[in-house]
Amino acid sequence: MGLFKAFKHTKNSAKKGQKQEQLVEPPDIPTFPVSFDMNKNRRYIKETLYYTEDLVEKSLRTELPGTCHLFYIETMSDTDKLNSYLYQKLRDIDSEVKLERMLQDMDSAKMVHLSDAVSELLSGKSILLLEGKGHCYILSTNSVVKRDIGEPDNEQVIRGSHSGFIENIGVNIQLIRNLISHPTLQVNYTTLGELSQTKTAMMYMEGRADPEVVDEIQRRLKKIKVDQLLNNGVLEEYLEDNIYSLFPQFISTERADRAALNLLDGRILILTDGDPTVLVLPVTFFSFFQSTDDYNSRWAAGNFFRLIRVISFLLAVTLPGIYIAIISFHFEIIPFGMTYVIKDAVEHIPYPPLVEAMIMELTLELIREAGIRLPTPIGQTIGIVGGLVIGDAVVNAGFISSIMIIVVALTAISSFVVPVHEMSMAMRLLRYPIMIMASMLGFLGIVFCLSLYLIHLCKLTSIGQPFFYPFAPLNAKGLLNRFIRLPHTVYVENSPKKKGKGQSQKS
Repeated sequence: MGLFKAFKHTKNSAKKGQKQEQLVEPPDIPTFPVSFDMNKNRRYIKETLYYTEDLVEKSLRTELPGTCHLFYIETMSDTDKLNSYLYQKLRDIDSEVKLERMLQDMDSAKMVHLSDAVSELLSGKSILLLEGKGHCYILSTNSVVKRDIGEPDNEQVIRGSHSGFIENIGVNIQLIRNLISHPTLQVNYTTLGELSQTKTAMMYMEGRADPEVVDEIQRRLKKIKVDQLLNNGVLEEYLEDNIYSLFPQFISTERADRAALNLLDGRILILTDGDPTVLVLPVTFFSFFQSTDDYNSRWAAGNFFRLIRVISFLLAVTLPGIYIAIISFHFEIIPFGMTYVIKDAVEHIPYPPLVEAMIMELTLELIREAGIRLPTPIGQTIGIVGGLVIGDAVVNAGFISSIMIIVVALTAISSFVVPVHEMSMAMRLLRYPIMIMASMLGFLGIVFCLSLYLIHLCKLTSIGQPFFYPFAPLNAKGLLNRFIRLPHTVYVENSPKKKGKGQSQKS
């Protein structure tokens, strides 16, 4: 009994210790006003930053009495800007009036608390201390590292803009404002992450976005308490209505034109500094099957490809289950001419259809993940090896039927047609319950599983808005606008003068 108590005590202690190790306290910077004693100011800055070695301190001589001390983090500040704007001009300063005028040209700010200045120092700015003064100056010397604007690899289109977002939030907002030059376009900034201090922006158009949805998103953003927020993937889980749903409730895009179209449609964008993807919310289920090419091409072609995407979703989710149900239970529906062909293909396979399908689906997932993680030249080789060598080998060895190879190939191609990656991943997961139910109950199991999916879609919401609109709730006019892309002249002629609740005719 004593041994059990000791083991239990050790286990609980280990859990508590593990919890304490994982908990990271936010930085506690004590309030400290700028002192007239320069040595106290210098010691406070160095002790607050734990004497980090990339903190640079320079003593600058001017015509003013005393010495100026400049502090900056060399890995985050632009030293060329300091050389050209500060060092050379300080030599000619002979009065405090000229100094303040020169610092105003450098977009500086005066602060009386050194603790607030240290927080700005961590973002790449510089601190200028004057001897014998009870204030300091914050200089905008941030070093901005950004890549060139190019077309996103994940969302390529045939016709349309080829500019995509990058990891700089300022550039991303500029790309959107270049497409929408209207005074109603609003930008609200917030900072998330106790340690990362990530800058986040919410963009919407006043008069088009639903005010209740805007207030709800702001309320949820204020409730987020995390140590670090480095991308929109973390933010998405905190904003979702149902985090356990397999269906994505937001759209993430790297295309500036797509983000601008959603803004004009009354939706809201969430941008995060350091992440090239933008969250679009709230959305509906059918928004995931729309592409920019639908509106850049002829309206008849746009409608055709939109229908192809919806059909591909049904095929990617149900095709393996239909094959399993037919082979296991409903073989009587096979056409007479194909009976002997399918019989010769499956009769010598040692596994039941469910195991056969699971092996091929998991093999396809392994090939897909290997192709993503490896460099591009090697990834193409993996695709050739997986598609030709492995596929042909397993058929000749008698482990997998040739019909199953065709079914898995059609399923994989159908899952790639959807233009949004999040929905494509959901389709890959949704097919497994259908395959299991089809192996147990045949077509009845498929209908049962699809009914559960449909009930879940009808109950699902995106920021409080119905996710399966216009089917739930049913809206006849919405059905027409969501599925059919009318000519642009019809949109202009029938567009209302004033739109409410963020609903527009374009989806």
